[in-house]
Amino acid sequence: MLDSSEKKVIPLKILLAEDDVAVAKAYESILQTAGYRVVGLAHDGMDAVSMTYDLNPDIILMDIKMPRMDGLEAARSINNTRKTFIPIVLVTAYSARSLVEKAKSCGVLGYLVKPVHLDDLVPAVEMAHSAAQKINALEGVVHNLSEELEARKLVEKAKGILMRHLKVEEDEAMKMMQKESTRQRIKLKELARAIIASHSVMT
Repeated sequence: MLDSSEKKVIPLKILLAEDDVAVAKAYESILQTAGYRVVGLAHDGMDAVSMTYDLNPDIILMDIKMPRMDGLEAARSINNTRKTFIPIVLVTAYSARSLVEKAKSCGVLGYLVKPVHLDDLVPAVEMAHSAAQKINALEGVVHNLSEELEARKLVEKAKGILMRHLKVEEDEAMKMMQKESTRQRIKLKELARAIIASHSVMT
């Protein structure tokens, strides 16, 4: 049995989006040497978007200037339509400040200027991946809190309906809901939603 120091490390899955095949192969070699797993190669922005959904990479390394859809638009499209944030590192020959500002507005977490070497690429990939994990964790917390708040509001509203119509106290109404939730094997929130819906039909 492996101890904690011997556990196998699963390499990050990286999608490359680069229209220059020779450059893409050079990046692939650098990344594989660093221990990453290149899962796909997109030659334009539209391919990058579709391959992201098919391959679900851990990180995307993407050029800006590409056919059909540039890297900035592809980055915006990818992270505006997904539940989880995918870190994107742009690799480009262009260093204009205006492009850097646009990149930030598209959710890009790294920006490298060509030519790129192993010593540049690995830290950028690792930092972008770490930042994305923190972003996703925070979004998960916010989502869970929102779900909990919604559930509480529904339960309070349904409890109020039972109190008024059955002339019972708050504790009794809550016990009735909990018992019915257990009997039907559904969440309390779903039962509350059903009670509210039934009340709306009858009023």
